[in-house]
Amino acid sequence: MPKQFIYLFIFFLCTKNVHAQHLQLIENRGELGVFAGQASYNGDLAPDLQFRSTNFGVFYKRQLNDYVSLRLNYEILPLGAFDLLPDDSTNSHMRGRNLYFKTTYQDISLMTELYFLKFINGNKKYRFSPYLGFGVGYLSPLKDTSNYKNLAGEYTQAPNIITMPLNIGFKYNAVGSFNLFGELTYRFTNSDELDHFGDKDSHLNGGINYQASSSGNDQFFSAKLGLSYNLMKIYGPDPRPKPKRDNLFSKTSKSSNQGPKKSLFGFFKRK
Repeated sequence: MPKQFIYLFIFFLCTKNVHAQHLQLIENRGELGVFAGQASYNGDLAPDLQFRSTNFGVFYKRQLNDYVSLRLNYEILPLGAFDLLPDDSTNSHMRGRNLYFKTTYQDISLMTELYFLKFINGNKKYRFSPYLGFGVGYLSPLKDTSNYKNLAGEYTQAPNIITMPLNIGFKYNAVGSFNLFGELTYRFTNSDELDHFGDKDSHLNGGINYQASSSGNDQFFSAKLGLSYNLMKIYGPDPRPKPKRDNLFSKTSKSSNQGPKKSLFGFFKRK
């Protein structure tokens, strides 16, 4: 009985060793992505019209497990509005006020993403999942234009703004390490001066003093499509080298039935 146990134990070790030669460990070192889409402002200026502009950006994401990831974004967001648009607007109050702004913001945000389904890159069974994201961001103006003046008669500058982005999207592993995704993002802010015109401000034009509405802090929306690439590191056995094929100029050619053969130049070689 002990002898049979020893034989069984040796067989188990040999079997385990054979299987271990084919095992591979895949490490996900992060994900890089690019995206572009449309951003839309809707606030105190020209509330009858959605003003859309093209936004674009990049991100780095680290997947913590099959359901949770951490993501760092950098995005360029042009936002603007004009009270005189649309031309056929019946809102005489807005047209008489005649305010406008156009500001290009850069947005840096850190977000947590939660996958509704298990997502494993390269696994056909778990290659798609919708996800929900939330976090905190920082808006800083790069280019700024506005015709609003404060009570001192000075043009105002767009402020730096803290945002709270809420993100919903889907992700699909298209081929290899490449993924396609789409997202809808709504950003809450801590300021009502994204459009330069805060709740307590007023604007004098044509002898009329236009008071800002008390609508609360500004918000805006964006939609985008993108492409990402997973940075994968594969640990495992090196593949077996392919046998070299004999050619006309090789010195020898081994065969199971014949001995070494002389090459073409071998016939001119002196013994």
